[in-house]
Amino acid sequence: MCKFIIRTGKHHQFFFDLKTETGDTILSSEAFHTKAACNTGIEALKAVARDDNKFERMKSADDHFYFVIKAANGKAIAKSVLFANPADRNAAIKSIEAEAHDAVTVEQ
Repeated sequence: MCKFIIRTGKHHQFFFDLKTETGDTILSSEAFHTKAACNTGIEALKAVARDDNKFERMKSADDHFYFVIKAANGKAIAKSVLFANPADRNAAIKSIEAEAHDAVTVEQ
C-alpha cells in the first residue's frame, strides 16, 4: 500500500510525496506554505484519485513520460516522477487510482 510522506523544504515550505510500499517516490506535490495546507492538498488528491480525467498525461522534452494530477478546481496538486515509457506511467496512474484514497500520511 502506498503512503503520503510530508516533508519540509527550503524556506519552511511543505511538500508531500506519494511513495510505493517499497519506498519509491511516484509523485511530489507543489509547495504549500503551511502543514495544514499540505494536508488539505493530500485530501484533495485523495478526492480525485479515482477520476482518470484528473490525470494529465504528458511527455517531457527529452522523451520521458509523466503526469500531473489536478484538483477539482483544475489547479495542479502534484507531478509524477519521469518514466521511460507510457506503459510505466499508466501503470503508476492505475496504482494511484486503486490505492491513494486509502493511503496513510506520515511526517518525515
